[in-house]
Amino acid sequence: MKKEFHAHDSDYTLDFGSGVNNNGCIQFTDHATKKESSIGITIDDQEFNYRVKQEFPSVVADLIDLAVAIHFADRLAFQNLRQDQSRIYVKLAVRHPEIMNTELFRSQLEILLEWATGSLWLFDFPKRSDSERSVVRQPSLPVAAQDCEVAMWSGGLDAFAGLYQRLRSHPEKSFLLFGTGGNVNVHKLQEDTEKKIRYIFPNRCTLYRVPIRFFDSNAVRKNKITRARGVVFAMLGAACASLMGRQELCFYENGTGAINLPYRESALGLDHTRSVHPLTLLKVSDLISGLLGEAFRVWNPFLFSTKSEMCQILAEDVTGRLSSQTKSCDSPHRHNISQCGYCSSCLLRRQALSAAKIEDKTRYLILHGNYSPAKDPSETLRHMLAQVETLRCLLNRPNPHEIQWEALTRKFPILDDIVDQCSVVEKLTTLDMQSKLIRLYQKYVAEWDDVKSQLSVNLIKNRDSESLDRNYSGS
Repeated sequence: MKKEFHAHDSDYTLDFGSGVNNNGCIQFTDHATKKESSIGITIDDQEFNYRVKQEFPSVVADLIDLAVAIHFADRLAFQNLRQDQSRIYVKLAVRHPEIMNTELFRSQLEILLEWATGSLWLFDFPKRSDSERSVVRQPSLPVAAQDCEVAMWSGGLDAFAGLYQRLRSHPEKSFLLFGTGGNVNVHKLQEDTEKKIRYIFPNRCTLYRVPIRFFDSNAVRKNKITRARGVVFAMLGAACASLMGRQELCFYENGTGAINLPYRESALGLDHTRSVHPLTLLKVSDLISGLLGEAFRVWNPFLFSTKSEMCQILAEDVTGRLSSQTKSCDSPHRHNISQCGYCSSCLLRRQALSAAKIEDKTRYLILHGNYSPAKDPSETLRHMLAQVETLRCLLNRPNPHEIQWEALTRKFPILDDIVDQCSVVEKLTTLDMQSKLIRLYQKYVAEWDDVKSQLSVNLIKNRDSESLDRNYSGS
């Protein structure tokens, strides 16, 4: 059941005035400190001129504005996942308040964002009265209508490996890659990795990017960890896909990373992100479909693949250079070597490449840099190995399938929710989807068994190895 609050009870208010514009501002209020700030925002949306649809649908313009508003709210409203839920009130002028103020739409939106961020959200959508942004007024620029697949593009290993695999398996298709966000380093990574893959598959890929950034905002604290990122990116990517005449958007993400089961018993709230979680993609799909007035699907073709399985196709690159061009680190460092090598994303990257028998030529701080972390760098690896051992125990049961599934979902009930809600859109029976998820985690455990000792080097000291081995039967 959706939790509710009133605007006057909010912890933070974000008022976008007469609407989101290319160079606009937010009136941001932190009610705890009673501090009000006027913060500049900019959206470089000129890539949307290149589209199949000649007219720019007003509902798509509202979808873009909503995504941008959520992005800035997620960056500005502090959300402590270990304390009480933050209450965030957003006032955004739109073109279609008759749709967006309905109980159904607002309820779907607020439930989605509570699920994704752990905070409570409240929206008010008055009628937009000012002039449109320039991209809405401008005529479309010529683009060849093709059978293109529109996919989110991060520059990460999953996106790269997933695209490589899709290009190989669908030679008749072209691919439109969509990137967004406000980090200039990420934008450079997106461009560089797209160039690498375009060199191998000429005339098959096009990269679109819509940067969204602050200006005049140095005095305001920003969240380092943003939980609505996947929702925001899906909305903007869906807008791009719709303008290209497509009714679906792809995320390329391995299944274990997308579902992202908690690593440890003490995990609280949203310690683990839900950016590409299958339930997130399902909820976003329903929300976008309701706004556009037609069925729209956001989906992940690799939900039932491990990261190693996704990467196996890159083994044909005998130099090992392709994978090293991508980045995975949760918190990139400001060193010549930017990836730490010991966060969960780096560890899963290293595990996947090793299990796929791909030489990892990535340079990591923990392995190749003169760097001493402030905290124990083995902590995350220990948590990941503990989860692997838990999965092993749950799955180490004789057939029938029902016994394994019951054990797995008693520990991780979210898996039952995924099957119940997603089996229809995945076009699978309940039994088939359960079997695919069981196989996914069995494969994941087996991959860790093969490479665990390699990843422990330089992370877990010799004096700790006996203790670790006692707690990890896959050694």
